[in-house]
Amino acid sequence: MRREVGRLSPQGFVDAPPLVLKDVEDRLRSTTRWLTPWVVDGFDEADFSFLPDAERASLAKRVRELSEVAAAVNPTLPPPIEAVEKALPLFLGIVEALAFDRYDDDEALRLGKLIECVIEPFRPRELADLRFRTGLDHTGDPGLWIWAFLSDEASKTDDDFLEAAGRLRALIGPFARRIAPDRFPYLSFRALKDQFEPVEAS
Repeated sequence: MRREVGRLSPQGFVDAPPLVLKDVEDRLRSTTRWLTPWVVDGFDEADFSFLPDAERASLAKRVRELSEVAAAVNPTLPPPIEAVEKALPLFLGIVEALAFDRYDDDEALRLGKLIECVIEPFRPRELADLRFRTGLDHTGDPGLWIWAFLSDEASKTDDDFLEAAGRLRALIGPFARRIAPDRFPYLSFRALKDQFEPVEAS
């Protein structure tokens, strides 16, 4: 499912615009290769224990219903229109819940959700968006890359931007280290208006 959604944007993860569900729907209607009996194969609700109960239950319900629809599809033939119409809202609901445009891999989803949950009570309005990626850094050690996008209001001047970035680093950094102690957190700050300009996290 992540691969299928990833084809919707040719840009790099960080620089890609937010997913628009209508665009995803249009793409899915143009090709039905995504609707196969194994579209959600391997899903295990226990793997999403980090999600709040209501979110996890909603995700599991959509996956279960999508699996039931997909199981009746013959993988050697184009799926019936009726099956596509039933499956589309379920698929889109899963895409929206898992936010593939914000979490670049499965571990990034887990860690990102946990970090966002703990900072939520303290989250300032100047923090417009967060994106997460995990992997190995240049030394071969596990890393956690976090891109924080600041609101236009917080980015009016360089001084405003640097002041806001300092506050956000002090907020996000300690939580990231506590939640992922085995991964060094690499925080990068950008203005929301510059979100689609290529840049490397540092």
